[in-house]
Amino acid sequence: MTELEGKTTLHIHIQHQSTEQRDGHIQSGMEEGLSETLNRLEELLKSIG
Repeated sequence: MTELEGKTTLHIHIQHQSTEQRDGHIQSGMEEGLSETLNRLEELLKSIG
């Protein structure tokens, strides 16, 4: 996480050992699940901040 001018940015880096591993990760629904999780985190942080 980094903070700049009162705003926090979350940086996520996912590295895979192979193209097959990456494709499997994407096909598992990881992108949708991560997006939903981050949206929920954003709402939580807004409610307590």
